[in-house]
Amino acid sequence: MTESLLDLTIAELIKRHPTALKVLAAQGLGMFADPETAEIFGPLLKLRTLLKSHDINPELFCRLLEETMAEDGRLREHTLTSPNLNLFALLPCPLKVPLEEAFTAFVAGLSEERRATLTFCIEGNANNQIDYADYADHFEQLDEMPDIIITPGFNSFFHRPFVERFIKSGQFRSVNDYAGDSHLAPLGVTDPEGHYTMLAMNLLVLVVDHARMGNRPVPRSWADLLGPEYVDCLAIRGNKDGTFCETLLMTIYKEFGSTGLERLGRNVRYGWHPSQMVKAAGSGRDDTPAVSAMPLFFANNIRNREHVTIVWPEDGALVSPVTMLVKAEKQEELRDVVAFLTGPEVARICAGAFFPAVHPAVDNRLPDNATFKWIGWDYVKEHDLKTLIAETNATFLQAFHGKTA
Repeated sequence: MTESLLDLTIAELIKRHPTALKVLAAQGLGMFADPETAEIFGPLLKLRTLLKSHDINPELFCRLLEETMAEDGRLREHTLTSPNLNLFALLPCPLKVPLEEAFTAFVAGLSEERRATLTFCIEGNANNQIDYADYADHFEQLDEMPDIIITPGFNSFFHRPFVERFIKSGQFRSVNDYAGDSHLAPLGVTDPEGHYTMLAMNLLVLVVDHARMGNRPVPRSWADLLGPEYVDCLAIRGNKDGTFCETLLMTIYKEFGSTGLERLGRNVRYGWHPSQMVKAAGSGRDDTPAVSAMPLFFANNIRNREHVTIVWPEDGALVSPVTMLVKAEKQEELRDVVAFLTGPEVARICAGAFFPAVHPAVDNRLPDNATFKWIGWDYVKEHDLKTLIAETNATFLQAFHGKTA
């Protein structure tokens, strides 16, 4: 019984045994009582994966579940199945709606027979109750995952457990060899080992509020942000859980080591969501940071521009990738879906939202002299990113908190 329960997805478990919600809640997993969370993530996670990720003993959990079900009524013995999810996309907010609309229209244009075989879920990564990528460390079998997975940033799909188990064994294969347009081609966006597919990139630039700069010089590079003149006057992306922008921290560490992180920590005043930076820029508020490191999309949505300048760093805008994983065994079966996702329509949507796409036929509307700073596939694969991200964040935080101690 235990094994059969563990092999159910959370959606199947709740549908078959509604009492499971009580047991999940008792173990601190009450987020699945939220209909939106259950709808989005319920079909994606097997019970064994969920329990493993939260370090919950599966045998004890299943025993408690069976006892609770027995109290609520006789256990119904029947098998419920749900269709395997072909596509799960967890997208940056600016891309979620237009890409969902485009993909829905694409599916609607397929034959009725083909539509009946496809299932998909496209969500924004702003859901603050659960992050699907966090479970990648705990997947053990390929069938625990959707056939195609699209995610932003350096998440758990780049962590060593997932890489060792699924990437190095060749269970995911890249589906295009696009090098990008003339701006992007020198970067090396194509995974040389043919596992990950980069679809687009979230670019990080600098925004300067001249009303808050005083006598400080305008920074022209990421290295400039480490100077003593910028102490306690910067804003970078930070989350409520105390984690800061991993792309920026890893890049600073790669180039300037722990000393660079310590200097950055002393200079950062706020760990904000980019939307907070946008509202503050040019507002005249006393708490406005002099310099903010924010995504290009948000920088281009600042309304009060009179005293604000968007600075494209001379050493390059930082690249945070939007990547796609496709199961090798499903590439032929899903070739029409893959062709659409890597095609010009999706690329134009990304470019239109200031997420430069790697499709060579798309105009990304980039400055003629635009340069980029990409941490590189070699660096990503040679390091244990989970450990690296945790260590760089800890070093940064020590200086960030230490300046006010």
